[in-house]
Amino acid sequence: MATIKEYFQAAEREKATDIYFSVGAPPFLKINGGLRPLKAHPDLSKRKIEGLARQLLSPEKLSEYGSHREVTSARTIAGLGRLRIVISDGRGGPCMVCRLIPTNIPEFDTLGLPSILPDWVSTGTGLILVMGRAGSGKTTTLASLVQHINNTSEKSILTVESPQEYVQPHNRSFIGTVRPRENGTLPDKATYSGLLETADIVVMDGLPFEETISPALKAAAEGLLVLATLETNGGVAEVLHRIINSVSTTRKRYRRNLLARTLRGAIWQHLLPLKDGSGFTPAVEVLINDPVISRLMGQKGDLHLLRPTMAAARYKGMQTMRQALETLKQQATVQEDIMAAFAGEILKYYVSPAKGSF
Repeated sequence: MATIKEYFQAAEREKATDIYFSVGAPPFLKINGGLRPLKAHPDLSKRKIEGLARQLLSPEKLSEYGSHREVTSARTIAGLGRLRIVISDGRGGPCMVCRLIPTNIPEFDTLGLPSILPDWVSTGTGLILVMGRAGSGKTTTLASLVQHINNTSEKSILTVESPQEYVQPHNRSFIGTVRPRENGTLPDKATYSGLLETADIVVMDGLPFEETISPALKAAAEGLLVLATLETNGGVAEVLHRIINSVSTTRKRYRRNLLARTLRGAIWQHLLPLKDGSGFTPAVEVLINDPVISRLMGQKGDLHLLRPTMAAARYKGMQTMRQALETLKQQATVQEDIMAAFAGEILKYYVSPAKGSF
């Protein structure tokens, strides 16, 4: 019977990004956004998947799965690399997905992301948000930016990640790590207050929405640089609307003003497969918090003006997702049917934003 190491090696040979294990089916590899069965391998049983899980998960994580029937973790496979593991109950038994994490963190210049991002993390304080759905490359973007800081600056960096996918070495910066609780929420502040008091930069990835936003805004207001990911299917304007409306009516004005004062910038990214099958390229919506954007965020009822303002400020480095997709279409490097399907999905964010809802 194949081990997790053998599946990992098969995935690497086929240049897959993920391995899927489900009862009653062979393992599947995700390659260039599509799924391909490993037909040479037999259909998986409940016992086989549980055995693979025991190879990957610590006793604590196995106990968590036994209690909650769902768990997320990460594990280094000796001599190969790291896996991000998600296991939950599926049809007929456990279902497990393993994402391959590159051994080396990609250099920022290789990711096809807006060139303004390294400038955001090189100086100053405030909040930087990296948004996108699951599998959009948020964690890789964040890791690449932290690597850029680590290679160019002498900073104290505190990371809070659930799970920790990339392992950052100490280079020019010191990197401390806080482990979230089993449910992904932050531990009691007393357990990491010493690290926080000496930190210059806080990095938050994979935490629940409110466990990210409130601490991130507070840290940014206290003079730290905060880099945080948020999972979303919507764009920058929709997420900022959610951030403001996640507090009580009496606190919304304070939240709006705090966001307008501390936000440095935000991106919403989505990965699209290249025509030649060589990988993916990102489409990225970019918001830069200049005086106009700050005024729109701080003024009640004006968030609906964010997107047209971003579109008009392309000369400053801003752009909407529609503009990003149009550029990719002109370059003719992306699979057009997949890009058209994504454009159709996001259309609702462009045709139905009513001023009252913002």
